[in-house]
Amino acid sequence: MEPELKVYLDRLQGGKTEIIDLTLSSTFMDVDEADLKFNDRVIIKGKAYLANDHLVIHLKVETKVSIPCSVCNKMVLIPIRVPEFYHTEDLEEVKGRVYYYANPLREAILLEVPPFGECLGGCAERKELEKYKPSEGNTDSVQFPFADLT
Repeated sequence: MEPELKVYLDRLQGGKTEIIDLTLSSTFMDVDEADLKFNDRVIIKGKAYLANDHLVIHLKVETKVSIPCSVCNKMVLIPIRVPEFYHTEDLEEVKGRVYYYANPLREAILLEVPPFGECLGGCAERKELEKYKPSEGNTDSVQFPFADLT
């Protein structure tokens, strides 16, 4: 867990706001998968403040993720943006008056990873796959395995 990803509640007393402006290594993402890699820096901007009996963290996050192209299977770099990350925490749940927000931030970033990616500008190998696509109106090469079921 990165030491920067914490908020000290004592600094927010009296209506104060903590400005968060960080550029971190993506190591806090703790992702070790062949088809999902975070190698780029994570840019975090926002603020933390107290609202009644809750801590409120409001952030904008940007990073990049490497996932395989759904056409050629080569790794492609996809930008990830979390434009409005809000997280609230009940002050009674915060132990030691220091709140670590790495886990909720990590979850928000992972939720923005697209299920499929494609090479920038469209994959060049897509044209190679066109020969396997049946032409319009020609259904001779198309198989309907369940057509005879009643």
